[in-house]
Amino acid sequence: MKASLIFIALVLATNVSFSQVNRPALDLNKDPVFVSVVTHRIQYPAQPARKAIYGRYYAGFTIDQAGHIQAISVLYPKMSRQTSKLYGFEGEIVAGLKHMPPLNPDLAGHYLLPIAFCFTHYSEGPTPIVPTNVLPFGYEAGDRILLNETKVFASSPSSSRGLNGFPPSRQIGQ
Repeated sequence: MKASLIFIALVLATNVSFSQVNRPALDLNKDPVFVSVVTHRIQYPAQPARKAIYGRYYAGFTIDQAGHIQAISVLYPKMSRQTSKLYGFEGEIVAGLKHMPPLNPDLAGHYLLPIAFCFTHYSEGPTPIVPTNVLPFGYEAGDRILLNETKVFASSPSSSRGLNGFPPSRQIGQ
């Protein structure tokens, strides 16, 4: 009887461990908390918006075993600290990701998030300008999982009076 109980316990323990190993991996791209909150946490910096500057950035981060976002860094484009501070994109990215709520701990891993700061310049047309810069060919992302791009929008004044003297749009990070 005792041997039967031990055998049943071993079978159950084996099934539990196999089911945990074979369970499908969760997809951060489909996590409703991440998808809805990240677009609200990362803001378009005021200085680039006033100067019609736009660009695409790639942020790396880790989700730890408790579901917290850690080790946030902008991996591309690389800029001097002074230039990065002047534009403010990197600061907004780090602040936005740092203030994310805890996520599902099953999403633990290393990620690469493309963030497109898109700009609508009404004297150049009504459509947002989407950055064209991408990671350089051969860029090694390591063990990071590439996520879907997050888009953050800003625009010029829409009136001709407001556009008077407004600078032409320009992309950074190429």
